Amino acid sequence: MQNERSPLHISIVEKLSSTTISIRWSDPCLGHYASQIWGIGFARADAVCVLSGKQIRRGDSVFRPRAYRSQVPINHHRMILASAVSGFLPGPSL
Repeated sequence: MQNERSPLHISIVEKLSSTTISIRWSDPCLGHYASQIWGIGFARADAVCVLSGKQIRRGDSVFRPRAYRSQVPINHHRMILASAVSGFLPGPSL
């Protein structure tokens, strides 16, 4: 497992569907994404969830940044446990 560190700031902007979420990501080394789309899949390797800090095991259900054609985001190797997402969704606006 790689030595993972948490980004400076990460938050879920919106749950777009049952398989996609929008993330706000800001990291001094990996850049800034105001509304990055992450899709659900299975972890291909052990890692640490960037949202909760919990252990991710190979085969766990996770969200990862989407890649579009030849545009692979610099944070493509980061993951969020699918089980961690519901606790971090923004509440309803009043």
